[in-house]
Amino acid sequence: MNASYQTLQNRIAELENELASIRAAVRDNENHTQPHEIAGFGVDPQGNVKNEDRNWNETQARIRESEERFKVIANIAPVLIWLAGPDKLCYFFNKGWLDFTGRTMEQENGNGWAEGVHAEDYERCLQIYNTKFDARQEFSMNYRLRRFDGEYRWISDRGVPQYTESGVFLGYVGGCMDIHDQMNFAESLEKEVQNRTLQLKKSEEFLQSILNTTSNSIASYEAVYDDAGEIYDFRILYSNEETYSQYAMRFESITGRMCSEVYPEIFKKGVFEKLVKCVKTGKPDAYVTDYQNSNGTFWFDASIESNGNRVTVTARNITEELKADLQLNELNEKLKIQNSIFNHSEENANFGSFALTLATNKLECSDNLYRLVGHLPQEFTPSFDQFISFLHPGDRQRAIRDGMRALETKNLVQNDYRVITKDGSLKYLRLSGKFINEGGRQIMIGAMQDVTKDIQLNEALRLKNMELKRNNEELASFSYVASHDLQEPLRKIRAFSSRILEKQPHFSDSTKDYFNRIVSAATRMQKLIEALLSYSNTGNSEVSFVDTDLNKILEDVQTDLEDLIEEKNVTIEVSRLPVLRVIPLQFQQLLQNLISNSIKYSKPHVPPFIKIRAEMTHELEKGSSYWKISVSDNGIGFDQRYESRIFDLFQRLHGKSEFEGTGIGLAICKKIAQNHHGFMSAKGMPGEGSTFSVYLPVEMDA
Repeated sequence: MNASYQTLQNRIAELENELASIRAAVRDNENHTQPHEIAGFGVDPQGNVKNEDRNWNETQARIRESEERFKVIANIAPVLIWLAGPDKLCYFFNKGWLDFTGRTMEQENGNGWAEGVHAEDYERCLQIYNTKFDARQEFSMNYRLRRFDGEYRWISDRGVPQYTESGVFLGYVGGCMDIHDQMNFAESLEKEVQNRTLQLKKSEEFLQSILNTTSNSIASYEAVYDDAGEIYDFRILYSNEETYSQYAMRFESITGRMCSEVYPEIFKKGVFEKLVKCVKTGKPDAYVTDYQNSNGTFWFDASIESNGNRVTVTARNITEELKADLQLNELNEKLKIQNSIFNHSEENANFGSFALTLATNKLECSDNLYRLVGHLPQEFTPSFDQFISFLHPGDRQRAIRDGMRALETKNLVQNDYRVITKDGSLKYLRLSGKFINEGGRQIMIGAMQDVTKDIQLNEALRLKNMELKRNNEELASFSYVASHDLQEPLRKIRAFSSRILEKQPHFSDSTKDYFNRIVSAATRMQKLIEALLSYSNTGNSEVSFVDTDLNKILEDVQTDLEDLIEEKNVTIEVSRLPVLRVIPLQFQQLLQNLISNSIKYSKPHVPPFIKIRAEMTHELEKGSSYWKISVSDNGIGFDQRYESRIFDLFQRLHGKSEFEGTGIGLAICKKIAQNHHGFMSAKGMPGEGSTFSVYLPVEMDA
C-alpha cells in the first residue's frame, strides 16, 4: 500500500478519533445533566440560558461540523471507506465505495456490503473480519468485490479499531484500494519467473546431459612425442561413462592407455591427423566417422578443441538422426511422387483444388487451379475476392451469396460458374467441397473442375432432344396420316378393283390377272402400313409393367389364332410359364408373332409342331440371370449365318411369292424384348426347324 494511501488512512483515523472524543463528551454531559434541567428546557427563572445547555448546543454543533468535515474528506478520497460500530454492523460507506459497487447506502449498511463479495472469498473474509473484530486488532485482507458492471475486482481492505480518549471501543474504520491490475501484473510476472526458471532448469539439464547422456561422449587426450619432437600417439586422460558404454569397456580399463591400443581405427580414418593438426595449430576442428561393434554400425559427429598439447573430443551419436533423416528423405520422395501424381491427375481430370482456413482467411490453391483461369502457377496471391473478379459479371452476385451461405451453414453446395480466363475465353467451372476440422481449425476444402465440354455437350443434347421431340411429333402426325389418310386410297383401290371384276365378267384372263395383282399389291401395302404402325407403337413409353401370368397371355394368343391353328392342324406343347413383370399387350404381340411365324414357315404337307417352354439361365457374357422363353418348331428352318439379319426391318429370307409377310414381325419381337430390358436369339437349320428365344432379366420376376 503506497504512502499517499497510508497518509489518507491516518487522516481518516484522526478524524474518527476526534469524532469519537466529541461523542464521548456528549455522553459525559448527558450523564451529568439533572432531570430538572432537562425539564426546564435550559432556562433559569430569570429567562437566561443555562451554562449546561449552552455547552450542549456547542457540543452538538462541533459534532455536526466534525461529521460533515469527515464526510467531505471521505467522499473525495480516491479510496473506498467504510465505518462499523461496536456491533460489527457497518453504518457508513463513502462515495467511492458506492460508486464502485453501484449500490445505495441503505443497501450496503449492516451486512449488505457482503452481498458483493465473491462466493469463493466470502467465508475467508468473514472469518478474518470476525476474529480481528473480537480481538480488537487491526487487519488487512484481499478479496474480490463485485463492481457496478458485474465484474469482480481484487481489492485490498484494511480495518483499524477506534477508541475514545478514555478507552471506550467505538468500532472500526476501513479503507480499500482496487489492486486488480497489480494482482494480474504480479501473477503474470510470477508466471514469467516460473517459465524463466523452468527454462534455466532445462538449460542446466541440457548442459548436464552433454557430459553424461546416451548420445554424447567426452574424452581428453594428451599428445605423446617421439625423439624427433613429432606426435606419434595420444594418451587417454579422461572419458565419461558414455564413451565406455559405446565401446563396451570398463571405466578404469582405458584411463592412461594409448589411443593406438584402445582406438586403433582413428589411424585408419584420418582422425589421428586431425588431432595432431589441432594440437599444432590450436584451431578447433570437426569430423564425422563410423564405429562398428557386435551391435552394428554407429555414426558419430565429433568436434575437437585443443589446450596446449591436450585435445578434448566431444562426440555425439547421430546414428538415429541419420536413420530418421533417411526415413524423412524417403517420405519426402514419396510425398513428391504423390504430389506429382496428384498434380498430373488434376491436369488429366481438368480440375484444381483449394483449402481455405477460416480463422486466418488464408487460401491455398493447387497449381492447376491457376491454369484453369489462364494463369501460371503462383502468378497471383489467391483470395476469395481475386477469384470473384474472374467470374462472369452475371455470376458474381450469385457466387458471393453462395459463399456467404456456405460460411453460415458450413455446407458447400455444388454449383457451376462462368469464368473469363486471362486470354478472354469463357469456361464453366464446377465448384464442390466440404468443411473439415483439422487441429482445432475449421478448413473449407474443395475442387473446381472445368466442365465446359460437359455444359456444351449437354446444351447440344438439349437441342438434339428438342429436335427429336419435334421429329417424334412429326412421326406421330405421320402415323395418324398413315393410319387414316394413306390407307383410305388403298381401301378404295381394292374395293373398286373388286367391283370392276364383278361387273365385267367378260374381261380377258390377262385383264383379270392385272386387276388381281392390283388388289394383291394394295393388300400388301395396307398390311405393311399396319405393320409399321405396330412397330412404331411398340416403343411407346407411356405403357406400364404389370405382374402377369404368361400362361394366361398364351391362352389369349391361342384363342386369337384358333382358326389358323385348326386350318393348319397345329399341335402346341406348352410347359408351365412363370409370372413376370411385363407389358401385357406387347408380350401378347411377341408370342403371337413367334407362333404365327412358326405356322407360316411350316413344311408343306407336314402338320406344324410348336413347343413352348421357360427356364432359368445365366448368360456368362452378360453376367446376369434371365428367364429364357423359347418357341421351337419343325418348320423349314433357316441358315444360321442369317441370325444377325433375321431381326432387322424388312429382312426376308424367302420370296414374297413363297411366303406372305412384311418382314417386320421379328423386328417387332426384338423391340419388345428390348423394352423389357432383355434380348432375343434365334437358332435354325434348313429343313429341321427353328427356335426363337426371348431373354428377360430375373429382376423382373414377380
